[in-house]
Amino acid sequence: MGLHTLHLSMSYREDIILLYRELTAMTQEYSKKCTQYLLGKGLLIRAPFVTMPDKVEFVKDTNYLKGTNLLGSKRTINTVELSQLYFTIEANVTGMQMITAFAQCAQTKEVRNYFSEGVELAKGIISEFTDMLLEDGIQTPIGPGGQATRSTAAPFSDKLMMYCISLFCSFSIGKNAIGTAFSLRNDIPAKAAIFTEDIFEYAHRGAKIIIQNGWMEESPQMEERRNPI
Repeated sequence: MGLHTLHLSMSYREDIILLYRELTAMTQEYSKKCTQYLLGKGLLIRAPFVTMPDKVEFVKDTNYLKGTNLLGSKRTINTVELSQLYFTIEANVTGMQMITAFAQCAQTKEVRNYFSEGVELAKGIISEFTDMLLEDGIQTPIGPGGQATRSTAAPFSDKLMMYCISLFCSFSIGKNAIGTAFSLRNDIPAKAAIFTEDIFEYAHRGAKIIIQNGWMEESPQMEERRNPI
């Protein structure tokens, strides 16, 4: 839904704008159906609750931005920061299970090793952000299922599984950027920036594997101006 909205804002032709409006409506409908299905099955992870404020409060000093406790206590994370951290943990828990399954059924050793590295990266992100929530006594996302089985039957080709991971890396980098922009406690953007760099390097290694195997379709190129034929 987010990507369709982004593309809608970048389009000018009436038929393209209409296409993205229809795609947005379609994804909203399926998102609603999936959510209701998970609720009905009792499989939807419940996010933490917060006591609704009864008045508006304003930040009183710059300690609000503080993310270390070397010279005093850092503040409890606010609801905006909580939503970013919680979603990141939830996404990486799901991603860790999926990439674990991919690793045990990939056909080539290089791809299997690459997926195994991704599992460790997801574990690190989950661990760091979970610790931040636990410091404030906030529950962390724990789903009722989703463990990978021991099956080695590949659901997709190595090419398609690599593409899925590339796509999820792109989503993760974008989500970290949004979380950084809206988090005011300075330790959160600092950790997110480190993980963003790690994810980018991981995605870059994946791109090399995709290219070396001839799996990457080249995007349309702009006209060559520096060395015209």
